[in-house]
Amino acid sequence: MPDSAQLDFKLDVKALGHRLTGHLDALREVDSLFWSEINQAWMVTGHKEVLDGYFGKLPLSSVRLPFLAVAHLSEEEQAQIPETIEAPRHWLLNMDGPEHHRIRRLIQKAFGRKVVEVIRPDVQRYIQEALDKVAAVEGTVDFVEDVARIIPARMILKVLGFDDTLIGRMQHWSIYMNTTGNLNVPLSELLEVDKVIAELNSLFRPLFEEKRRNPGDDFISALVTAVDEGDTLTEEEMLGICQITLIAGHDTTVNTMALGAAELARHPEAVAELRAAEEINLDKIMEIQRKAQMSTFMSRIVAEDFTWNGRELKKGQFVLLFQSAANRDPAVFENPDGFDFSRSQQANLTFAPGLHHCIGHLLAKMVLSEFFPAFIKRFDFELEDDTLDFAPTMAFRGLEALPMTLTERKSA
Repeated sequence: MPDSAQLDFKLDVKALGHRLTGHLDALREVDSLFWSEINQAWMVTGHKEVLDGYFGKLPLSSVRLPFLAVAHLSEEEQAQIPETIEAPRHWLLNMDGPEHHRIRRLIQKAFGRKVVEVIRPDVQRYIQEALDKVAAVEGTVDFVEDVARIIPARMILKVLGFDDTLIGRMQHWSIYMNTTGNLNVPLSELLEVDKVIAELNSLFRPLFEEKRRNPGDDFISALVTAVDEGDTLTEEEMLGICQITLIAGHDTTVNTMALGAAELARHPEAVAELRAAEEINLDKIMEIQRKAQMSTFMSRIVAEDFTWNGRELKKGQFVLLFQSAANRDPAVFENPDGFDFSRSQQANLTFAPGLHHCIGHLLAKMVLSEFFPAFIKRFDFELEDDTLDFAPTMAFRGLEALPMTLTERKSA
């Protein structure tokens, strides 16, 4: 068995591509709680350890963004990006303790089943229209650009009260907002992040005013009218919620669709099994998510010195909780390389159970549960190239492009 130090590697998701999976598997086998000299972070790959990290049993803080991205900058450089420094302080994923509980309590209604069900008919229509469009294409389509980006973009814009005219801006916003989760981002990119945050805020503020005057059963209305024991959300808090909802609600779904479709294309037997099933239920959708490994890791910062599995963790060190690796832990998931649509999904960590359980999980599950059955039953599909073109984003993996050949099935 190799020494764990020999297994250290630079966390470059784009360069590694699918090889990232093998690196993490090898690391977990030797050392599921590993200090990476190269990345200057603890890399946690075992299912039990990742779960412990999620559930608040350890002194690990979520107050870490945008510090991963800007830690290398001088004070003078940080002063050039005030929006990038300030905005993440109001992101739910960057909060601990009472503040986190307070915000989460106030916004539960906005992410509840009622809002999800209101938009379901629109999502069904977006899926139908996207699939109709690619069905008319002869030859190769870019699944990312022509399908995966369009459906979640229309959905999340609708949720937030915008129309389809902003679809063209979504990719630009996503590219730069996602860099806040990367390590040591160049100042030139962070300056663009600042512009994006300012642009988003200029769009959201008028919506807040409109919904204060005329509230309805929509997402923004739920935010501006949220009250709990007399407590309400500040405008900065609402801006933070909307910024993250716009980007995370779009990108994670885009990436799951693309990576899920790519994995299914590699496993035609799995596609046949899904088509033969009476129902493609949520457990089957969750198995596609587990296999796709879109959710790579969640970062934390050590809040105080402590010992974990015999390792001495020091205050201020970064900890990367790899749910992608945990979802492949053979101690929990037998034959993790394969699809098993009969397996229980209770141990699936895609939506990060615990204190920071994805608050938008109902919306994501609805979209994916509508999309995959419609796509699988309508098309036969093949990859043009088995080498996937990964995007550089770290915490949530995605693809830059996915050339596919789609053939409409006669029985569809």
